[in-house]
Amino acid sequence: MSDFAPTRSQRRSQQQHANLVSRVLSPTFVPDHYQLYLRYQTLRHAGGGMDHDSIDQYSQFLLQSRVNTRLIEFSTPTTTDDCTVPGAPEVKMVSIVDVVADGLSAVYTFYEPERGSSYGTFGIMWLIEQARQMNLPYVYLGYWINGSRKMAYKSQFRPHQLLTDGHWQDSVTASR
Repeated sequence: MSDFAPTRSQRRSQQQHANLVSRVLSPTFVPDHYQLYLRYQTLRHAGGGMDHDSIDQYSQFLLQSRVNTRLIEFSTPTTTDDCTVPGAPEVKMVSIVDVVADGLSAVYTFYEPERGSSYGTFGIMWLIEQARQMNLPYVYLGYWINGSRKMAYKSQFRPHQLLTDGHWQDSVTASR
Protein backbone atom coordinates (compact mmCIF):
# COMPACT_ATOMS: atom_id res chain seq x y z
CA MET A 1 0.00 0.00 0.00
CA SER A 2 2.93 2.31 0.55
CA ASP A 3 3.47 2.30 -3.24
CA PHE A 4 -0.13 3.25 -3.99
CA ALA A 5 -0.59 6.45 -5.97
CA PRO A 6 -4.17 7.41 -6.89
CA THR A 7 -5.19 7.81 -10.50
CA ARG A 8 -6.73 11.04 -11.72
CA SER A 9 -10.16 9.41 -11.58
CA GLN A 10 -9.60 8.28 -7.99
CA ARG A 11 -8.50 11.78 -6.98
CA ARG A 12 -11.65 13.19 -8.63
CA SER A 13 -13.74 10.80 -6.55
CA GLN A 14 -12.06 12.04 -3.37
CA GLN A 15 -12.75 15.65 -4.33
CA GLN A 16 -16.33 14.92 -5.40
CA HIS A 17 -17.24 13.44 -2.03
CA ALA A 18 -14.79 15.33 0.23
CA ASN A 19 -17.71 16.94 2.05
CA LEU A 20 -18.93 13.63 3.47
CA VAL A 21 -18.58 13.16 7.20
CA SER A 22 -17.49 9.72 8.39
CA ARG A 23 -18.59 8.15 11.64
CA VAL A 24 -17.15 4.86 12.91
CA LEU A 25 -19.66 2.69 14.78
CA SER A 26 -19.96 -0.82 16.13
CA PRO A 27 -22.07 -3.00 13.83
CA THR A 28 -25.54 -1.95 14.94
CA PHE A 29 -28.91 -1.97 13.22
CA VAL A 30 -29.90 1.51 12.07
CA PRO A 31 -33.21 1.78 10.16
CA ASP A 32 -31.81 4.42 7.75
CA HIS A 33 -28.90 2.11 6.87
CA TYR A 34 -31.29 -0.74 6.14
CA GLN A 35 -33.41 1.46 3.86
CA LEU A 36 -30.26 2.61 2.04
CA TYR A 37 -29.19 -1.04 1.67
CA LEU A 38 -32.55 -1.95 0.09
CA ARG A 39 -32.36 1.00 -2.34
CA TYR A 40 -28.82 0.02 -3.28
CA GLN A 41 -29.74 -3.63 -3.82
CA THR A 42 -32.87 -2.75 -5.82
CA LEU A 43 -31.11 -0.35 -8.16
CA ARG A 44 -27.64 -1.95 -8.41
CA HIS A 45 -28.36 -5.66 -7.99
CA ALA A 46 -32.02 -6.14 -8.90
CA GLY A 47 -33.06 -9.76 -9.13
CA GLY A 48 -30.02 -10.98 -7.22
CA GLY A 49 -32.12 -11.99 -4.22
CA MET A 50 -30.63 -9.50 -1.77
CA ASP A 51 -32.93 -6.77 -3.01
CA HIS A 52 -35.66 -8.31 -0.84
CA ASP A 53 -33.62 -9.10 2.28
CA SER A 54 -35.54 -8.95 5.52
CA ILE A 55 -34.14 -7.11 8.52
CA ASP A 56 -32.97 -10.47 9.91
CA GLN A 57 -31.19 -11.39 6.65
CA TYR A 58 -29.55 -7.97 6.48
CA SER A 59 -28.46 -8.17 10.12
CA GLN A 60 -27.05 -11.70 9.77
CA PHE A 61 -25.19 -10.77 6.58
CA LEU A 62 -23.61 -7.52 7.74
CA LEU A 63 -23.96 -6.94 11.46
CA GLN A 64 -23.04 -10.25 13.07
CA SER A 65 -19.30 -10.77 13.31
CA ARG A 66 -16.82 -12.74 15.37
CA VAL A 67 -13.93 -10.44 14.50
CA ASN A 68 -13.10 -6.76 15.01
CA THR A 69 -15.70 -5.25 12.69
CA ARG A 70 -16.61 -1.61 12.26
CA LEU A 71 -19.51 0.03 10.51
CA ILE A 72 -18.52 3.28 8.79
CA GLU A 73 -21.31 5.73 8.03
CA PHE A 74 -20.73 8.50 5.50
CA SER A 75 -23.24 11.33 5.53
CA THR A 76 -23.75 14.86 4.37
CA PRO A 77 -22.52 17.53 6.78
CA THR A 78 -24.87 19.50 8.99
CA THR A 79 -22.62 22.55 8.70
CA THR A 80 -20.30 23.96 6.07
CA ASP A 81 -17.71 26.71 6.23
CA ASP A 82 -20.41 29.17 5.23
CA CYS A 83 -23.52 28.15 7.17
CA THR A 84 -25.63 25.53 8.83
CA VAL A 85 -27.24 23.13 6.37
CA PRO A 86 -30.97 22.76 7.05
CA GLY A 87 -32.31 19.33 8.02
CA ALA A 88 -30.66 16.23 9.35
CA PRO A 89 -27.55 14.72 7.77
CA GLU A 90 -28.33 12.33 4.93
CA VAL A 91 -26.56 8.96 4.97
CA LYS A 92 -24.94 8.43 1.57
CA MET A 93 -22.83 5.32 2.14
CA VAL A 94 -22.20 2.58 4.68
CA SER A 95 -19.13 0.36 4.75
CA ILE A 96 -18.59 -2.74 6.83
CA VAL A 97 -14.87 -3.12 7.57
CA ASP A 98 -12.88 -5.72 9.47
CA VAL A 99 -9.78 -4.56 11.29
CA VAL A 100 -7.17 -7.33 11.01
CA ALA A 101 -3.59 -7.54 12.29
CA ASP A 102 -2.00 -6.21 9.11
CA GLY A 103 -4.71 -4.13 7.51
CA LEU A 104 -8.30 -3.18 6.88
CA SER A 105 -10.58 -5.58 5.04
CA ALA A 106 -13.51 -4.18 3.06
CA VAL A 107 -16.36 -6.58 3.80
CA TYR A 108 -19.27 -4.82 2.07
CA THR A 109 -20.22 -1.32 1.02
CA PHE A 110 -23.57 0.02 -0.08
CA TYR A 111 -24.47 3.55 -1.04
CA GLU A 112 -27.04 5.89 -2.48
CA PRO A 113 -27.29 4.85 -6.14
CA GLU A 114 -27.02 8.37 -7.57
CA ARG A 115 -26.07 8.86 -11.19
CA GLY A 116 -22.59 10.34 -11.53
CA SER A 117 -21.47 9.52 -8.01
CA SER A 118 -18.40 7.44 -7.24
CA TYR A 119 -19.05 6.50 -3.64
CA GLY A 120 -17.45 3.06 -3.94
CA THR A 121 -14.13 4.48 -5.14
CA PHE A 122 -14.31 7.18 -2.48
CA GLY A 123 -14.85 4.50 0.17
CA ILE A 124 -11.73 2.61 -0.88
CA MET A 125 -9.69 5.80 -0.93
CA TRP A 126 -10.96 6.52 2.60
CA LEU A 127 -9.91 3.01 3.70
CA ILE A 128 -6.44 3.46 2.23
CA GLU A 129 -6.01 6.71 4.13
CA GLN A 130 -7.27 5.13 7.37
CA ALA A 131 -4.84 2.21 6.99
CA ARG A 132 -2.01 4.68 6.48
CA GLN A 133 -3.00 6.63 9.60
CA MET A 134 -3.14 3.37 11.58
CA ASN A 135 0.26 2.26 10.18
CA LEU A 136 -1.34 -0.82 8.63
CA PRO A 137 0.36 -2.05 5.45
CA TYR A 138 -2.65 -3.51 3.61
CA VAL A 139 -6.20 -2.86 2.48
CA TYR A 140 -8.02 -5.99 1.43
CA LEU A 141 -10.76 -5.49 -1.16
CA GLY A 142 -12.24 -8.97 -0.87
CA TYR A 143 -13.25 -11.37 -3.59
CA TRP A 144 -12.50 -10.52 -7.19
CA ILE A 145 -13.79 -12.40 -10.22
CA ASN A 146 -11.83 -11.78 -13.41
CA GLY A 147 -14.23 -10.62 -16.11
CA SER A 148 -16.92 -9.49 -13.69
CA ARG A 149 -18.00 -6.00 -14.72
CA LYS A 150 -19.26 -5.25 -11.21
CA MET A 151 -15.90 -6.17 -9.65
CA ALA A 152 -13.65 -4.56 -12.26
CA TYR A 153 -13.14 -1.43 -10.13
CA LYS A 154 -10.97 -3.41 -7.70
CA SER A 155 -8.27 -3.94 -10.33
CA GLN A 156 -7.93 -0.15 -10.74
CA PHE A 157 -6.21 0.16 -7.35
CA ARG A 158 -2.55 -0.50 -8.13
CA PRO A 159 -0.25 -1.94 -7.23
CA HIS A 160 -2.22 -4.86 -5.94
CA GLN A 161 -1.80 -8.52 -5.24
CA LEU A 162 -4.05 -11.51 -5.80
CA LEU A 163 -4.31 -14.54 -3.57
CA THR A 164 -3.89 -17.41 -6.02
CA ASP A 165 -3.64 -21.04 -4.87
CA GLY A 166 -2.93 -19.84 -1.33
CA HIS A 167 -0.07 -17.51 -2.28
CA TRP A 168 -0.02 -13.72 -2.64
CA GLN A 169 1.26 -12.67 -6.07
CA ASP A 170 1.70 -9.31 -7.74
CA SER A 171 -1.16 -8.81 -10.17
CA VAL A 172 1.18 -8.85 -13.20
CA THR A 173 2.63 -12.21 -12.13
CA ALA A 174 -0.76 -13.65 -11.24
CA SER A 175 -2.32 -12.83 -14.63
CA ARG A 176 0.31 -14.74 -16.66
